[in-house]
Amino acid sequence: MITFANLNPPVQDDFDEDDIRKLKVGRKRLATDWPDVLRKPKAEAQDWALTLPFPNTYRNAFETMCDVPVFPYVAATGRLCLYLKGIAREENPPQEIYEWIDKVGKFVAIKDLLAISFTLDFEREGGNPEKSQTRVALLRAKAKPYGTQSATKTTTKAADELVDRCVDFLKEMSCYESANSVVAAPPSDPNKQYNLPRYLAEKIAAKWERTDLSEHVRTIKARGSIKSTAVANKLDALLGTIEVDADVFHKRNVLLIDDLYQSGITMNYCGLMLLRAGARKIFGLACEKTCRNDDNVGGR
Repeated sequence: MITFANLNPPVQDDFDEDDIRKLKVGRKRLATDWPDVLRKPKAEAQDWALTLPFPNTYRNAFETMCDVPVFPYVAATGRLCLYLKGIAREENPPQEIYEWIDKVGKFVAIKDLLAISFTLDFEREGGNPEKSQTRVALLRAKAKPYGTQSATKTTTKAADELVDRCVDFLKEMSCYESANSVVAAPPSDPNKQYNLPRYLAEKIAAKWERTDLSEHVRTIKARGSIKSTAVANKLDALLGTIEVDADVFHKRNVLLIDDLYQSGITMNYCGLMLLRAGARKIFGLACEKTCRNDDNVGGR
């Protein structure tokens, strides 16, 4: 169900824990995975159309970034068709359509339950596990000390470059403009002194001139990393471990930050907790997307 407060794009659909359990994440980068976005009319009376991999993220991104009226249609295949109204007889669609395709096409769009969800890049070039790591993935590896390792100057230098890349993304992708607060996905171990998502959220909020509310979303029960947990069991591992302060997020549009997007369970569960706490819309942004949604769990 869509509530009245959420009717202005980007629209945030309501969802619950059952929807998260059934979540099957999709991801595409138009520039490399989907070259034929624009479809020219085959007959004079037909409209130009954009054909996109899925409606999630793409429809909201288009309707908030382009002032071009469209008729949206989701095909049986799950693809989103945006028919451009009133330009059937035009030789070409408006220039802003081409600019939108180029702008959005550089990043990895995510099919999940959040209003809008992107990552800067894949873990491997083109999302292919056989290829080399992307620059974003290399930066993330340097920016995230593991185990008992402490943050170093090398750590924070890499993290600061990720911050700059995220801020550049947010300034370019105006579909995120209505987000008025920033929250980091809470860590599995709340006692660690340095946490990359928290570091990113704090710095991004300052440079993007938004309020960092990460302290109001906390881990109340330490848990092991769920990266190696089978996808079907990830939500159960999260339940009861995260707390969101009441009355802080009432009617807020929240940018939710994480360093890694794998199955999407953590991001979407945090989004659900924020919505239940009164937030209107959740915008997801992660640095990198793994090649698969069940990486590190042997395909289970």
